[in-house]
Amino acid sequence: MIIVRYLVREILKTQITILFILFLVFFCQKLVKILGSAVENDIPINIVITGLALGIPIMAQLILPLSLVLAILITLGRLYTDNEIIVMHACGLKKRVLIQASMGIILINMLIASINSGWIGPWSARYQYTIIQNAKMTLSARSLIPGQFQKSADGNIVFFVQKIKNNIFKKIFLIQLQQTKHNRPYIITAEYGQINRRKDGAQIITLNNGAQFEGTALLSDFRITYFKNYQAIIYPPHINQTICNAEQMSFPILWHSNIKKPDYHSELHWRLTLVFSVFVMGLIVIPLSRVNSKHGRLLSMLPAVLLYLIFFLLQSLMQSSGKKGFLNPAISMWLINLIYLSIGITLNVWDTMLIRRFRAQFIRKDRILNV
Repeated sequence: MIIVRYLVREILKTQITILFILFLVFFCQKLVKILGSAVENDIPINIVITGLALGIPIMAQLILPLSLVLAILITLGRLYTDNEIIVMHACGLKKRVLIQASMGIILINMLIASINSGWIGPWSARYQYTIIQNAKMTLSARSLIPGQFQKSADGNIVFFVQKIKNNIFKKIFLIQLQQTKHNRPYIITAEYGQINRRKDGAQIITLNNGAQFEGTALLSDFRITYFKNYQAIIYPPHINQTICNAEQMSFPILWHSNIKKPDYHSELHWRLTLVFSVFVMGLIVIPLSRVNSKHGRLLSMLPAVLLYLIFFLLQSLMQSSGKKGFLNPAISMWLINLIYLSIGITLNVWDTMLIRRFRAQFIRKDRILNV
């Protein structure tokens, strides 16, 4: 039907615009957070762009249902304000045309949300964790900041480079703080040096024209070694790839995981709720998008926005309680889902002919009893 295609196109254009705006807002928030971590040396600065890109699927989990709600509210509200929907009803088109058009967009969003929550989001979380751990544990010229003291992942080695130019370090200071099985605490200073990577992933640190001071202050036993060329091999660290975080597990793995683990159980129902929320919130906002001329568009949108905020606040509370084992998410989270589903169904059938006749008959009986 031409009218349905027209409504779908209008809602889709509005949602794409809202998605772009919401992504821009959340992207800036994520950028500030990642840059703060990079300034504090929690993550290397060379993986900032990668971390931002991998954070997009995680942001989309909450942005997608919100963009759909706002798109339906704004689009249908505008059509009510411009009297286009009134003209459609005058031409014989019933309210189910609006539901059909909205359901087409809702089903598309549910498909995207299920793929994102089930596979893309967990994959990005795993990959983001891996590259951050690799970057923290791997020394490279790009991860070093000139003029700043930097610690290794275990906090045992402190490294300082005054200047870096063309992958050459100048004025190097390195200290091992704790004693190991083979080496006592030591300090190394060098005029310049560089890092080269082998094919097997190992790194060769080469220092030139420096000295090593090895010993323990309490024993007054020191050994000083001057060198022209000093080399050390750093083998690539082993990163634990075992999935232990529920947020990093794909949906099939999460579905077949041990249900006795509260965090897995809560994460499973949270992802199902994210997909179900697209349907139930889209169903609720269809009747709520009708604009009351006395209140205006903004006040007419307020009930739908409040219902959306209350829904996700309650579900977030149920998720955190489920992870701690206080509540069963299969009961608490789906109880809220069913309540909102009943609200959506009630709002959509409230203005139908059958319910109108029932209400008119009920009012007539009430008036007769009062007389």
